[in-house]
Amino acid sequence: MKKEKFYQDLITGKFTSMVRETVKGQILSSSKEVFNIIKPLTAQDPGVEQFWVIFLDSKNKVIGISMMFKGSITATAVYPRELIKKVLSTNAVSIVCCHNHPSGNPTPSRPDIDLTFQLIIALTSIGVTIHDHMVVGDGRFFSMADDGLIARLNRKYDEQWNSI
Repeated sequence: MKKEKFYQDLITGKFTSMVRETVKGQILSSSKEVFNIIKPLTAQDPGVEQFWVIFLDSKNKVIGISMMFKGSITATAVYPRELIKKVLSTNAVSIVCCHNHPSGNPTPSRPDIDLTFQLIIALTSIGVTIHDHMVVGDGRFFSMADDGLIARLNRKYDEQWNSI
């Protein structure tokens, strides 16, 4: 019975505000830490894609966490302009993007990678770093930073910028 209550509380988002408050000021240093924060947040509505952002200060301490966008079972629209507004209002120096795949497969899609590159372009131009874009599903995660994808996208940005 207690287990059922726990899962009901998890799905209804009862723990969301607790997680947000508990991690404020915490230094993030690994993808596993990010996953442990994001997993209960995305459990709130696992049947639709949710795009969460963790806002960090210059020492990688958590300033705040927001669900920026929510979509359908297969996609969510992410608006860089709205993300930039939130980054500026929080005075974040860097961010970690996270979203869930309701299918359960945490492998990033081509649109996920393209979006990450678009966000790198937008945020780098205002001096904000994307440390990671994590995709979660079925209790697993894919970290674009751990995979080296964030570094490759940053190199691509640098090459394009330097070719102008």
